[in-house]
Amino acid sequence: SQEVQQSPQSLNIREGEDFIINCNASKTLYAFHWYRQKHGEGLISLMVLQKSGEEIHYEKMTAKLDEKKQQSSLHITASQPSHSGIYLCGAEAQ
Repeated sequence: SQEVQQSPQSLNIREGEDFIINCNASKTLYAFHWYRQKHGEGLISLMVLQKSGEEIHYEKMTAKLDEKKQQSSLHITASQPSHSGIYLCGAEAQ
């Protein structure tokens, strides 16, 4: 079975700080999905990464997919209040 681990589990960030969330999969993947859920709202899809070495930029966020397709990272630079919420990664097996 596919397992996905996200780290760190939780973060308290001050406005203007940068942070990184990492996601590791136990097997090689077809795609990584990043989602955010704001308080009282539904889950929204932020980005989907499918190609090795791919980088996607969106709202001061950069998601990367590593060469082996078993890890993705989400970098947020100069965080704003709009970035607050629960971030989740999902993995799509081949």
